[in-house]
Amino acid sequence: MRNGRYIAALALLLAVFATAEALAAGSYSAHARRPAYDGTTLELVGQGSYRTARPHPELRVTVCLRKRTAGRFFDVRCETAAAAGKKVKVRVGVPGCVAGVWRTSTVGETLGRGGSWIHQASAVSKPFRC
Repeated sequence: MRNGRYIAALALLLAVFATAEALAAGSYSAHARRPAYDGTTLELVGQGSYRTARPHPELRVTVCLRKRTAGRFFDVRCETAAAAGKKVKVRVGVPGCVAGVWRTSTVGETLGRGGSWIHQASAVSKPFRC
């Protein structure tokens, strides 16, 4: 019975430390919007963003329009944007709306203090059929 109390106390301490570390790093997430056909510009457009809870010197996001061919999705066109702050958005488009199934994929990351890219997050939209 005593060992159970020690194990529970240790587990509680570990949970507190893990939560404190997560809050110190801040939260981060990527979002991918479902592709849409814009009839005025005659192009298929995908949008994505990456955001963090606190400002950073540089954030980078890459958004791709992906088409399903032979059961697999392939990148057709990608755009990358970088900015300082809490959020970065990017828009990517392809001419027309080629028949098939399309998705938008997003990958974002933050530039860390040591000059390496950290806190990578990704997202994939729901499919869109042309």
